[in-house]
Amino acid sequence: MLFLSGALAGMKKYPYLVKSVSRLIQEQELIISGDRVLVAFSGGPDSTALSDILEQLREEFKFQLALFHLNHGLRGQEALRDQNFCIEWAKKRNLKIFVEQHDIRAYKKELSISLEEAARKVRYQKLKEVAELWKADKIALGHHRNDQVETILMNIIRGTGLDGLRGMPFRNGKFIRPLLKTTLDEIRHYLKEHNLTYVVDSTNLDKSFLRNRIRHGLIPLLKQDYNAKIEDVIFRMGLNIQESLSTYPEEKWPIEKKGQLYYLPLSSLVETSDYKRRRGLIELIKQVKGDTYHITRAHFKALEYIVKKGKGQTILPEKISFWVDDGFIYARRGELLLGYIPTWSYDLKMPGSNQLENIGLIIESFYKNSTVQFGLKTLWCEIDLNKCEFPLLVRNYLNGDRVVVNGKEKKLKTFFHSQGIPENWRRKIPILCDQKKILWIPGILLDERAQVQENSKSILIVTMRAYKR
Repeated sequence: MLFLSGALAGMKKYPYLVKSVSRLIQEQELIISGDRVLVAFSGGPDSTALSDILEQLREEFKFQLALFHLNHGLRGQEALRDQNFCIEWAKKRNLKIFVEQHDIRAYKKELSISLEEAARKVRYQKLKEVAELWKADKIALGHHRNDQVETILMNIIRGTGLDGLRGMPFRNGKFIRPLLKTTLDEIRHYLKEHNLTYVVDSTNLDKSFLRNRIRHGLIPLLKQDYNAKIEDVIFRMGLNIQESLSTYPEEKWPIEKKGQLYYLPLSSLVETSDYKRRRGLIELIKQVKGDTYHITRAHFKALEYIVKKGKGQTILPEKISFWVDDGFIYARRGELLLGYIPTWSYDLKMPGSNQLENIGLIIESFYKNSTVQFGLKTLWCEIDLNKCEFPLLVRNYLNGDRVVVNGKEKKLKTFFHSQGIPENWRRKIPILCDQKKILWIPGILLDERAQVQENSKSILIVTMRAYKR
């Protein structure tokens, strides 16, 4: 439903809100002269108020302003209504607006995460992409005081440490939150006072989302039965923890990225305190994953174990893989299988099961129309049998290997380099081949010469997993 806010008789007005936001921007140095500020604009009350306030403050702080709207593709006509509203809102104010659409459900399925988290991840990812395109210095988010309280409670319910208890910072890299000290009531009063229209997202009432259950169920219960000012208490706790953590010197970790691979010298984690080691691992996880959602104490213990041992690997939620090898801890999105010995080649029974103990792999295959099932953590692919020359085999990398990617043939050595695969790993990675070409490199590449097409008649599913000794 589209709402038009009108001033109500007797309603207390909040003309100080723009001044309040201006003061916070100065105190926290959220925006400086010459900045290009991109606002995450959903058309809801929070982002509408934020956009209007920042528009008024452009002259004072001398910055440029643009808007970004993401259509999540989840609410059909309602989402299209919101998108059109945002475009018209920007047009009336002569503001530049970027609009993107994304299939959130497909992304949710790909990463095996909740719909709520998938939407949040895509939103941040797209914001970063557009910010880079527009060369934005800051990305303004409409999070307010009530959001902060809900976030801290969500973190407590999921399990958290100090980072979760402090809630969202006023500034995190390019991301800024100018409304973080502002209550939702103050925002609503501001909208009414200035006759500003906005839209309401119907999913805000959907109690299948944890945040909505906290907002509409837990917080009212806490206020009624425990402390009428519980929101103020939780918000102040978050501020206190932020202030305490700010006294610790900010550590700069020598994390490097090559292709899709991130790596950090083990020495920086081993020769330090337990607290700093945990901070280093948190930073590495954030670089690869974008956040630490669903990363538990058990996950950190697994990482710390392979760090102290100096070898090994482990997988975190969302298929984030970590390895320790040759004095570094490596991380990338997606699993990567490594064989045990430097040079090998084995003919495979296809379809069938192949247990290769010498290189620590189990490779199985079956026709697509069969009823065979395999585990979610198993790497797998589909290949067109009519494009293959039997027998199939698994081997490691050979000089001169070539693959077809995006319609072009290129050296596998060059492709490995672009993906950041270290040279000493390349001969350990299993490669599925036929008698003339590479078919599949698990977790890395399915060669286009083996890919299934709409007219493919004979399809083989191949699975590969580590052999547990």
